[in-house]
Amino acid sequence: MPSPAADPAESASTRDRIVDVAERLFAEHGYNGVSLRTITATAGVNMAAVHYYFRTKEGLLRAIFEARVGRMNDERHALLQACVPADPQARPEVRAVLEAFIGPGMRVGQTEEGARFNRLSAICSVEPDPAVKNIVFGVHDDVGRLFVDILARACPHLTRDELYLRLQCVFGSMMYIRADNGRVARLMPDVRATPVSVASVDLTLSRLLDFLAAGLAAPAAG
Repeated sequence: MPSPAADPAESASTRDRIVDVAERLFAEHGYNGVSLRTITATAGVNMAAVHYYFRTKEGLLRAIFEARVGRMNDERHALLQACVPADPQARPEVRAVLEAFIGPGMRVGQTEEGARFNRLSAICSVEPDPAVKNIVFGVHDDVGRLFVDILARACPHLTRDELYLRLQCVFGSMMYIRADNGRVARLMPDVRATPVSVASVDLTLSRLLDFLAAGLAAPAAG
């Protein structure tokens, strides 16, 4: 199929515009709440351009995630490896392991584009469509498994079943704060909390890490 744009610069611009528009619409309305026709109309391109660059709507979503998470996962991987002690008998420090994995994702939210991607990531992580979950989870799987392995080493007092439950709490907390959907603000209107994407991420991250590290360090259930 011939390229819809003969000029390479124009071609790249068209592709980037489609990705940017799709990311914004998916973050606002959810993956299944946006059609390819809406994306093309908003981006000012024809359907052939989407098919040429991404083939399908799923391919477009995959392109968004691959573009966003590559650098973040590289940072996570390096930070996680740095948490592993040289002594094989020594334990990694729980809070440091949590910070290595959670910190890069939260710092992404300091920019408007990053905050938008965080919302999209949180929305897609609970999307019932298995194809969407495969895309979202797949781009994080390698570094996610490394995180779990190092955290298990840091928490020898927890059985696999106990670690599984506490990891659900870790991921739930991480995704809720990254998404910042306003639910807690609705329940506590007396607290004038600044959105994480605008406020000091370092302060919010520090408080979150204190909370999660304490939960993981708690004795295992009897």
